[in-house]
Amino acid sequence: DAFDTPTPDARTSSPAPTTAPPAPTTVTPSPEDEVLDAYANYWEVYAAALRDRDSSHLEDVMTGPRLDRGLKEVADLEAQGRAIALMVESDPVVLEVRGDQALIADEYQNNSYYIDPETKQPVGATPSAPETLKDTVTMQRIDGVWKVRDGVREESGQ
Repeated sequence: DAFDTPTPDARTSSPAPTTAPPAPTTVTPSPEDEVLDAYANYWEVYAAALRDRDSSHLEDVMTGPRLDRGLKEVADLEAQGRAIALMVESDPVVLEVRGDQALIADEYQNNSYYIDPETKQPVGATPSAPETLKDTVTMQRIDGVWKVRDGVREESGQ
């Protein structure tokens, strides 16, 4: 039977050379990489919350003032009978990581638009050109998890 364990015979019973398998290499991500990964996850969770009007996972990626605003955004969308297709091209740069605090600069392209919460089809006009936004984002590590705490938008001259 092909699934039986093979029995040693003269051809297979000689001892194999004793070389240790290579030790697995584990790469510890830098604090900057951890922050950037958490920030990318923030955008994914935030986009899903606005699209599905479901704030249940915002606490996983937000804290403090940003969480308060995120919860209000989702509640406002629910009250308005609308949802948002969040379409951003983020380009974050870690400015500083100090202990459990991090600062990110993000200049991103925003092509977001309102959608029907049921059909997910656009409601009204969709952007013809992206809006460039510049945010400075504060992140905080809580119980080993980086979360967006707050953000300040640079006023554009447009």
